[in-house]
Amino acid sequence: MVTLKPAERDIHRVLTNRGGRPIRRSPREACLTYKELGLLIDPEGQNPGMSRPPFRTLFPALGNVSKYEVQHGRPMLSSLVVAQDTGVPGPGFVELARHLELPVNTPDTYWEDELRGVAGFWSVHDPVLVLDSAIDRLMDELGAIKAAIQRLGDA
Repeated sequence: MVTLKPAERDIHRVLTNRGGRPIRRSPREACLTYKELGLLIDPEGQNPGMSRPPFRTLFPALGNVSKYEVQHGRPMLSSLVVAQDTGVPGPGFVELARHLELPVNTPDTYWEDELRGVAGFWSVHDPVLVLDSAIDRLMDELGAIKAAIQRLGDA
């Protein structure tokens, strides 16, 4: 299980607030650039890897936040963070999704689906949904363990 470090908790807080904003036209309105996120987390610039390219500490922290979310049955919060020049996440977003064995068929479509998922989940402002998603994930894991034990007993 992923445990969020202090900077990662700050990233999580910023992104859940962004994802929870009412969206008028498109979930893309909630997006922010890597630099904008870095400056929100490290406004004084004390950790240049967090707030300045090439974002050497921001990228791994952002990845851990998304791993944490996936482990709790929620969409990847890093879908809200995009490159300034392209307006889409960097290649690490899809690489992480594939590493986490998420169903990535078309990278662009996957990102947009995750973005809608984040906006849909976090805009509800219902703490019960957060707990339910964690419990659902736990129940899935327990079901897998139970099935594995049954297979061992049958062998």
